[in-house]
Amino acid sequence: MERKKEDRSLLIMILLSVVTCGIYGIIFYWSMFNDINTVCRVKERDSSENTPNYLIYVLLCLVTCGIYGFFWTYKQGNRMQRVGEAYGLRIEENGTSLLIWKLFGSLLCGVGYFVAEYFLIRNVNRLCIAFNQEYAGDSYGPGSYQGAPGGQQPGGGSYNNSFSGNGTPGYGQSYDDRTYANTQGATVGVKPGMLVCTLGELNGAQIPIQDREIVTIGRDSSTCNLVLSDMDISRRHCTVQLMSSEDCYYVTDYSSLGVKLNGYEKLEKNVTTKCPRGSRILLGNGNNEFLLQ
Repeated sequence: MERKKEDRSLLIMILLSVVTCGIYGIIFYWSMFNDINTVCRVKERDSSENTPNYLIYVLLCLVTCGIYGFFWTYKQGNRMQRVGEAYGLRIEENGTSLLIWKLFGSLLCGVGYFVAEYFLIRNVNRLCIAFNQEYAGDSYGPGSYQGAPGGQQPGGGSYNNSFSGNGTPGYGQSYDDRTYANTQGATVGVKPGMLVCTLGELNGAQIPIQDREIVTIGRDSSTCNLVLSDMDISRRHCTVQLMSSEDCYYVTDYSSLGVKLNGYEKLEKNVTTKCPRGSRILLGNGNNEFLLQ
């Protein structure tokens, strides 16, 4: 995904706005409003908290004699603090503190307004940095299952099942002479498993999994061997391990937006859950689903 600007400065914005007769300020806030929506939306269940674009914001402020501007500050301040927690950030300022700075701090020769804007811009920068680290610039690499357009099957060039160790082929799978990922040893005489993608960017893909093998699903190709690019997928979303002796799978959720078992039961984070064969796991906002076959 496209990287977001991380170094916005209130002082530079004011100086360049003076030089450009206000034009730079419009561009600055237009871009910032768009980035707020992007970095927050990926951690939210829906888009109900989205801010309108900057021009609509200005019009609403004019119509309401500036009241909408205070409402916007309060709403987006709370939103950014809440989303910051999802990114693992501690944002001290919320909607109330920003509103107090704008309302009462402005009595100090207008200084409070600029203090509130400074905090707001600083918090947007922090969220953009976290967004870029988690979502921007991720690419598929060795050691990942890679989905080709149209949900092609393994053997058709859709996957890169490279062995994470010395590259020794495992399980007698050819997959265009590629080897399997994260092999922990096959157990003779037990029924192998299969992860079947029933919804999402790998829809239709069937991924073999052997006894006690762990498949790590997420966005980060350096730590995951099944890589998904959707925005609601965390860098390391969850792990799936086949336990043939118990005829089940062990699933552990590490994500921000969670994993649901069979579409309704949300798994407890950082706790391994025993799931019988035939279960379905729904990831994040529900854009990707896998059948544990």
